Amino acid sequence: MNWHKKWTKIADAAEDDYYSLSDNERAVYNMKNLIDAVNGSGLLSYYESYNADYAEDLIEDLFNNGMDEIASVVESANAIFPGGCPPADLDARIEIIDSWEHEYDSLFDQWTEDIQEFGLPLESAFEKLIAEIE
Repeated sequence: MNWHKKWTKIADAAEDDYYSLSDNERAVYNMKNLIDAVNGSGLLSYYESYNADYAEDLIEDLFNNGMDEIASVVESANAIFPGGCPPADLDARIEIIDSWEHEYDSLFDQWTEDIQEFGLPLESAFEKLIAEIE
C-alpha cells in the first residue's frame, strides 16, 4: 500500500476515533498535519484548525522520533496560550488567537521558518514511520 493510501486510512481512523490509533499511526497523523500547516499557511494555521486539538501529543510524537528542535518550537508556540497549553477545543483556541490582535504574528512567522529549516528531517521521519505501518 502506498503512503497516500496509508495516510487516508489513518486520517479516516483518526476522524472516527483518534484514541484508537497506534503510537506510530498517531505520530504519522500529527506530524503530517504539522507539515501540511507549516508548508501551507504557516504554524498559526495549525492552531486555527482541529489538528491542534492534539498539540500536546504532537510534541511527544516529535520528541519520540528525534525531532527535538521542532518539538521545542511547538512547545514555545504552545507556551503563549494561557496555562502554557492551547485548549483542545477549536472555538476556545480561535477566541484566544483573535484576542491577540496579531501581537504574535511575527513570532509565528519565525517559528514557521524555524520548522521549515528542519523540513527534510521531519518529512523523512514521517516517511519512515508511514513505511513501517501495515
